[in-house]
Amino acid sequence: ELTPRKTSHFRLLHRESGVPYEEMLFFDDCNWGDHCADVSNTFGVISQRTPRGMQLSEFHRGLAKYRKAAEQRPTTGDE
Repeated sequence: ELTPRKTSHFRLLHRESGVPYEEMLFFDDCNWGDHCADVSNTFGVISQRTPRGMQLSEFHRGLAKYRKAAEQRPTTGDE
């Protein structure tokens, strides 16, 4: 079920957790492929590359991306 592609991981995470893709935030330190673009383009997961490992600036950048996306999502009235 899991493959080297992160899309298989996110498919499983989504199915098992019930968390909508657009409410996920993915940090990736991979330097040999663009997993962030892969999961963002496939599922709409918010992602941030961290090519030198997690740096505080990248953590904040990822949170800012997530916040901006969350503000643009339509509300359902259930929140």
